[in-house]
Amino acid sequence: MTLTVAQSVARKLSQEQANAVRAELAAILASESFSSSRRCHDFLQFVVEHAIVGDYECLTERFLGVELFGRAVDYETATDSIVRVRANDVRRRLAQYYSAQRSMGVVRIDLVAGGYIPEFHWRTDDKADSVPALEPALATAPTGPMGHPQTALATESENAAPGRTRRFSSARILAWVAGIAVLAIAAFALVSHLRVSNFDRFWQPVLDAATQPVISLPSTDTIQLALDPMRSLKPLSDLKPGDTIKLGQQDVIQFHDWHVSVPVLQATLSVALALERKGKVPLVRMGTDLRRDEVRGHPIIAIGSFSNPWVAQNVSGLRFTFDRGASDREPPRIKDSFNPQHFWSLPSTYPDPQDKDYAIITRTFDPVTREPFVSLAGLHSFGNQIAGEFVLQDASWNELARRAPAGWEKMNLQIVLEANVIGTTPGSPRIVDVYFWK
Repeated sequence: MTLTVAQSVARKLSQEQANAVRAELAAILASESFSSSRRCHDFLQFVVEHAIVGDYECLTERFLGVELFGRAVDYETATDSIVRVRANDVRRRLAQYYSAQRSMGVVRIDLVAGGYIPEFHWRTDDKADSVPALEPALATAPTGPMGHPQTALATESENAAPGRTRRFSSARILAWVAGIAVLAIAAFALVSHLRVSNFDRFWQPVLDAATQPVISLPSTDTIQLALDPMRSLKPLSDLKPGDTIKLGQQDVIQFHDWHVSVPVLQATLSVALALERKGKVPLVRMGTDLRRDEVRGHPIIAIGSFSNPWVAQNVSGLRFTFDRGASDREPPRIKDSFNPQHFWSLPSTYPDPQDKDYAIITRTFDPVTREPFVSLAGLHSFGNQIAGEFVLQDASWNELARRAPAGWEKMNLQIVLEANVIGTTPGSPRIVDVYFWK
């Protein structure tokens, strides 16, 4: 993110503001949320101190990777997501810190998703100590009524009666103040409209809902041998190829598996934090525990593919769908119903190393109620994290908007994503196909 000269001036802090930010930073770093993680402690301290002095050019992914994580100057940011992962962790810890505070200080420090330049939000109520808010400096000149800059007004005549001059000047001052107020309100409304991001356009149907969104997590049912059959069986190590074990229905126990993978958890935390910043605190539930009558009227955000029944139900029949293949030996794939010969599949699956993953982002509207449904689903677990990272980045939605038709924010859509995976770290997601419909 690069700031213009005007933006840099607008963000310039006074000495009083800088002192307040440093005091707030010290309190945050001393909290349990940050004292337990040296990396997050150093990350937040680095970006805030550079923002205080206006050194925004250093707050880029590459510079942070070099300075904080020892990466080479020419390292590949697309495949090495260490900075993005750490920034998400810092955002989560900031949310934890402020959610535990009973009262706020004069300033709140935020690290908005999609960038690494911290934002400082100032309290303006009477209970906080007076610290000027970060607004473009209109007036270094004296201020008049309602805080507007005073304007020098000439009288009609130097010899006019004092009483008449005062009455005429007061009327003109009130007219000027009213005019300035109207212009300020109009300008604010225009700027607010222009500032609506493509990120907001995608999430607006969820944010506009009168109810809390529900994040549905994937889950599976696990089968385990009962205790008596396990005792009677010979050790598995003694089994030879071709040997069989006979089990009856009473020999197995089915139980609910509450475990989720780390990539799914990261996607869940990222989405929940982003929605909370927009004023929506989501409910988190396991997909198999949700019933339609319980969540009617709630926007649903489903994470996972084959192991989430909400994704299977709502994505089935759309253009891009998931397919396990004819047998377990075949890798899963994403099919394109418009072109059956066109599909995306994993080159390798567990337990072999995986160097790539794919995901589908889907947003649909109920044709009757217009309730939104969003799914973030990967072929493998990494794909869920890839989709979760994509939906939080302004740059991702800006790229999508360039491919989208007019009015896309109110349309059903699907996005197919691809990303490389190095070890257990997915790289930046890339759009490989999109589809919009009404």
